[in-house]
Amino acid sequence: MTATPQAADHGCADPHDHTGHDHPPTGADLVRDLVRGLSVLALVLPVLGLVLLVAILPLAPSSVLVLALGLALGAVQLLVLVGTSLFVARTRARLAVNPGLMAVRSVTEEALRVAAVLLALLLWPGDSRAELGVWLGAGAALVWLALATAQTVSTRRRIARPSEWSKNAVATMLDARVTARSSVGMRLLDVLGTVFFQIGATVLVILAPVLVVGTAVLSIGSGLATLVLQRRSAAERARSLWAFAPFGIGVLTLGLAVLGMIAF
Repeated sequence: MTATPQAADHGCADPHDHTGHDHPPTGADLVRDLVRGLSVLALVLPVLGLVLLVAILPLAPSSVLVLALGLALGAVQLLVLVGTSLFVARTRARLAVNPGLMAVRSVTEEALRVAAVLLALLLWPGDSRAELGVWLGAGAALVWLALATAQTVSTRRRIARPSEWSKNAVATMLDARVTARSSVGMRLLDVLGTVFFQIGATVLVILAPVLVVGTAVLSIGSGLATLVLQRRSAAERARSLWAFAPFGIGVLTLGLAVLGMIAF
């Protein structure tokens, strides 16, 4: 129904015209947007893996087994994460936000990186260190990309399926006014930060093993930023600069690795 000419002449608005009015999203709107965004992200992450492999082809080492060693490194790092998670679940849940446990996990992951680097140098002594580092790091990064893809698919299914968990998750996001776009965007940045860190840290360590101290500090810093966020409300997390720390640390680590490759 349209406004009558008389109403238009007197400047009276049509009561059925909602143009210009902003309405907060409903739970159904948020679920729809989340499912759509997570579906796109689940497709984007494997594409990132392919782009990564294509980008590092010019630095291909003499053997494809270097990538396999990197995949093994990522897999063992993932086992460390799973092992600590199971330990926390079976002991005290409060340990999940314990800086000490997080530091131990980070140091263990970096020790595994050093072991993989030394093995690569032993098996392929004639290859460029930078090339070995890039492909070792890429292999580890692909494992974490695969994990992120699986987690994204699982989260999409849980959100789409009516359950107490999905209701609580959506309600929390609505209360904190967190949009689906920002949530998916932050997830993508976190994954990119992990990929950048894996490649950058491996290159730094293979160029100078003593730099493992620096990569461990950076890894601990990223973990501490995550712990800080976990102790805040959803609304505070969405607006905190700490949320960008893992991505920033990943970019910093990769940048230092590129400078190291140029210098050496």
